[in-house]
Parts: sequence; structure tokens; C-alpha cells
Amino acid sequence: MSPTTKRELVQRIIASGPFSKSERLSSFLLHICELEIQGRAAELSEKEIGHSVFRLPIDYDPSADGIVRSHASRLRRRLEMYYMREGCEEHLRIVIPRGSYQPRFERIERSSAAMQAGQAETLAENDGIEPSSASLKELQKGADLPKPVEVAFRGVPWRGIAAAFIVASLIAAVLLFRHFRAVDRTQVSPLAAMFTKDRPTILVPGDSGLVVWQETQHKNLTLSDYLASNYDKNHEGPISPEQQLALTLLGRRYTSMVDLEIVQNLSNLARSYNVEPLLRFARDVRPNDLKYNNVVLIGSSETNPWNQMFQGAMNFVLTKDQQRTVYTIENRHPTHGEPDRWLSDPAERLRTAYCKVSFLANPSGEGNVLVLEGTSMAGTECAWEFISNQERLKQFLRAAGWTAHQAPHFEALLWTSNLGGNAATSAIVAWRIGN
Repeated sequence: MSPTTKRELVQRIIASGPFSKSERLSSFLLHICELEIQGRAAELSEKEIGHSVFRLPIDYDPSADGIVRSHASRLRRRLEMYYMREGCEEHLRIVIPRGSYQPRFERIERSSAAMQAGQAETLAENDGIEPSSASLKELQKGADLPKPVEVAFRGVPWRGIAAAFIVASLIAAVLLFRHFRAVDRTQVSPLAAMFTKDRPTILVPGDSGLVVWQETQHKNLTLSDYLASNYDKNHEGPISPEQQLALTLLGRRYTSMVDLEIVQNLSNLARSYNVEPLLRFARDVRPNDLKYNNVVLIGSSETNPWNQMFQGAMNFVLTKDQQRTVYTIENRHPTHGEPDRWLSDPAERLRTAYCKVSFLANPSGEGNVLVLEGTSMAGTECAWEFISNQERLKQFLRAAGWTAHQAPHFEALLWTSNLGGNAATSAIVAWRIGN
């Protein structure tokens, strides 16, 4: 394939929805693809990208700054989004293998039947004009379809009838495929139940300023204190510089990049269902918002105290011991062979992180609540990757013995390794399936 073809593909991608509002990811993709096109892919490394794209010092330490790794992970996901939507008709794919920054341009092999179906659909939509003999011959090139019978019996145009039958069959196949694909999409993923036109959906990212405050106070913040908004005024004795810094951070509105990435992905997904979600910072939410609407809560109860509103319905409950700075996942009703708790110590360099996905009914019973939480940002990222992977959800539900057509309410606890702030491989530890 020519350099021009490759560059045109890159330009289409960075102009698409998943990339148009992210200058850094677009620059990242442009840089690595241009070096590959110039035959200089061997020069690509984490330090080279950090210096060229993110303007870091040439001698910076990648082990201390994982910005390139985190953006590479996001870049791979954005590319997947592009090829699932706007780029679904592309014949060339850009692949960035995990563990590498060298892109590959790969041709997308499409079956001849699928290509013929697409051509037949185009012909059928061409203002009702009957396909010509030349068009039919083009349609048959490289195909295993039988040729139209070239006989005339008492003036009946058998060749035209046979051609029309073939075109109609291909159109029917395309429509049938689209129908089953749409049905599968709504049945498998709980995300389909989160984005409906009969009720609003609220996305609530975490309040990251709370983390520093709770660590300096060495205690967890309750939902009632969070609602009262006076937790930052209850001090006994002089305030230390560390506590003053925590109060300063608490007075501002911060959330994590992982939470924002999840919000953006959810917003894009909602629009594919023709739904416009509402975005609320955790401090602006009120209990009634969560009672009647569909709600997605992002982050653990340490950053999103609203999770505590639903812990009564959960079997797996994630909390942090602020004295020891260790996370605990309590297993309220262990089944045979399960422990009563799992621990995650942030002090471990390559620590085990846990994430939990809870898909529950809202308090009114008329909507749904999706809680994505983790013992770290990598854990929260792991929760999103699990719930957004339809194939993995299918496997999970089959393994759990769920055979109904609609995704059930459930809890899933997963383990992942934390590498540079990103979720690497993950595995399901335990689950509960609701009714």
C-alpha cells in the first residue's frame, strides 16, 4: 500500500468523532504513523514519544511518568471505537500491538459474500433502477454464485428475473444480519438498559479531592456527612499544613482522567442509542436523582460517596482502611470455597488491584444503576473495560448459567495487575447474579 493511502487513512481517523476532540491522541497517532510510513518505526520508543509528542525532557524517566503508556492504552481503545462505527467500511486497519508503539497497517479481509451484499444494497437503493447486465457481471466477479439462466421461454426474460432474485436475496441477507446484530446488542449488554428514551441517564464521575482529605483525616467520609457539606469544618485543634492543603484541594472540583475517559465513552455510546446523557459532578447530585433515573456511578466510595446508597443491595462491598491505607472487599455471603474478604495494598509496587461492576435496580425499581469502582484508577479502568466488552459479557453470563434473553442485574468482582497506573490483564474472581 502506498504512503498516500496510509496518510489519507490517518487523516480520516483523526477527523472522526473519537479523535476530533482529543488533540493529544491525534498527535500521538500522527507521529507514530508518520515514522512508520517513513520507514523509521524502529526509532519509536516510550522515551521518544514522550519527548516528541508530550514535550517531556529527553532524559525523563518513563518508570516515574506513565503518560505515554496511559495514552497508548486510550489510543488503542479509540481506534477500536473508530472501526466499530465511522470506520466500519474501511479496508485498511491501523493496529498498535500491546507492549509496542510501532503501528501496523493491515488490510481488512472481507468475505466476497459480504462485499456482494453491500454492492447489492447500493444497487437496490439507486432510485429503483433495475440492475443492468454489466452490473450483474461485476457483481458476479470472484463469486461462487450460480450465473443467471440465459434462456428465453415464450418471451419471458429469465435472465432478468434470475438477476433480480439474486439481488433480492442478498438484500434480505443484509437486513437479516443487521436485525440479529441489533437484537444481540440490546440483549447482551447492560449498557443498553442504561440508555433508554423513557427516563434520563445521569453520569457521575468521582470527586477526587475527597481522597486527599480522607487520607489526612485518617477516616472515611460517610454519605450523610457528604450531603451535609460540613465535613470540612469539623476540626479540633490547629490545622497542619497537610490538612490545609487537603482543604484547599477539597474546595476545588477535581476528577481523574480515567473517570473522564469513561464519561466520554459512555456519552458516545449513549448517542448511538439516540440518547443524550446528563453529566453531574458528585457534589451536585441529590438522592432523588438516583431514585428515579438511570445512573452510572464511577469510582469507589472513597471518591464517590453515592456508592454507599446502594451498598445494602451488594454482596461485595469495597472499603478502605484509612489507618493502614489498605483496601478491603468484603464478601458478605461467601459461597463454597470463597474467602470472606479480599485485600489490596497500594504500597505494593506491582500490586493486585480489584474492580467491581454492580448492575442494580434503582430504588424506585423502574430504572437501573451501574456502579464502576476499583481499588485504584487501574481498577476503575478494569471495571469499564469489562462492562464495555460485549464478547466477554457473553462469556461471563454463559459461565454464570444465565440463559434468559435480557441481561440480569449482577455483581462481578475482578482482579487485575496495576502496571504504571493502567489495568493490564484481568480475571473474574467471583460474581452474583440477580433475578
